Amino acid sequence: MEVLAFLECLPYLIFFADDLIDILKKKHALGSYKTLVFYLEACESGSIFEGLLPEGLNIYATTASNAVESSWGTYCPGEYPSPPQEYETCLGDLYSVAWMEDSDMHNLRTETLHQQYELVRKRTSNGNTAYGSHVMQFGDIGISRDHLFAYFGTNPANDNFTFVGENSLVPPTKAVNQRDADLVHFWDKYRKAPDGSARKAEALKQFMEVMSHRMHIDNSIKLIGKLLFGIERGPEVLNTVRPAGQPLVDDWKCLKKMVRTFEADCGSLSQYGMKHMRSLANICNAGIQPEKMAEASAQACVSIPSGHWGSLEKGFSA
Repeated sequence: MEVLAFLECLPYLIFFADDLIDILKKKHALGSYKTLVFYLEACESGSIFEGLLPEGLNIYATTASNAVESSWGTYCPGEYPSPPQEYETCLGDLYSVAWMEDSDMHNLRTETLHQQYELVRKRTSNGNTAYGSHVMQFGDIGISRDHLFAYFGTNPANDNFTFVGENSLVPPTKAVNQRDADLVHFWDKYRKAPDGSARKAEALKQFMEVMSHRMHIDNSIKLIGKLLFGIERGPEVLNTVRPAGQPLVDDWKCLKKMVRTFEADCGSLSQYGMKHMRSLANICNAGIQPEKMAEASAQACVSIPSGHWGSLEKGFSA
């Protein structure tokens, strides 16, 4: 049985790479699928599989970005093409839109996974501008020789389509960093609201709460790094990127403990704070013990900004 899996990371969906890989290994051992094709949309999504997904599980995975960069929103307010006036949010992600629109228009009986990967990779890189990311592939790459039809089925209306190696789906001239999509929403809501209205005041309040939360998370992580490693070495340790092919962290239990320790004193990381997961992983990789991390977190976070962004009412992220 050929299986297609698509996962887009939503604000309320938090999972760790080691847990996903364990599930995939168990599904393979149980014979739950013959081959599995996995599309993953998330910032730094390459870190989910890099150094972790082995060959031999009959899984072919592609990701919206490599392990160190953001993914990008598209069809956003104020951009071209823009969503209908009544929508105040980005309608899609550049990578996801690329593979879905490609699937909609091509003959999937003749197009292979590899051909689609190349088209999606080119479109998502957005001409190697600052408004794009590097699509990656992992696992059993040989599966990419399969035709898309085996996983998607096909639209009979496209059966006469002749595949060409050029990308007829032109990328937007600009896209929005996925982590700024909420800012785009609140700003567009503010911009459209009548002057002096309650809606305008609420949109501004929401925008300022988001910005306050972001500044708090950024400054707290930076200060913790300096407390643990010193003023000069702190930023160097936190920003370290491991060589290609290595997983984000050696001890995933340590990473989850560091996340929980940080959030206990500093509030929820939220989706925006996931950008600092590498910094927390590097704290583990440097051998810092949870007790020392707890001391630094308590010292760095004397208070937490008001608003639901830092709230732990939905529980810890780990």
